[in-house]
Amino acid sequence: MKQKHDAKKTYLPVMLDVSDKNILLIGGGAACAEKLRSLGQLGKEITVIAPEFIDAFNNKPWIHFIKRKYRRGDLENCHIVYVGINDPDEEMKILEEAKERGILINFVDQVQYSDFISPSVLIKKFFSIFISTNGRGPGAAKFIRKEIEEKLDLEELDKHTEEYIQNRNSAAAEKS
Repeated sequence: MKQKHDAKKTYLPVMLDVSDKNILLIGGGAACAEKLRSLGQLGKEITVIAPEFIDAFNNKPWIHFIKRKYRRGDLENCHIVYVGINDPDEEMKILEEAKERGILINFVDQVQYSDFISPSVLIKKFFSIFISTNGRGPGAAKFIRKEIEEKLDLEELDKHTEEYIQNRNSAAAEKS
């Protein structure tokens, strides 16, 4: 499978509540390690299945490791799956199981088979910023995110956002 952007795909940006959703990452290499930054910001445990893991996976207490290859049935009780194993035959088996189970699936480097794409994200306590190239160039989205991080004081923006929310809630409480 080669990466190919499907111009016919249309993406709806959404914020999906994953607080009670099980997230599975299949693959322990560099492609999947790129997802760790975003997934780590969720504040929840995820499961990762791979026969081997690169160092980027170390010291992440929020990861439940399963050290082996994917097996049919691994998607049971999962809601969202990320795949980055660089094995087209296995990827098609995982896709088939995900479709059978109605599970949202993302292939890290195979947008044409993915139900969704994951933007580059900055998640703060009171706001989030998402940057996407609509699946065409994830590296460019990462570059834009880094530019934003370098040029904006995100902690100060988070503080101002908190104050705005508190003032809005106070005003709403006064009206009722």
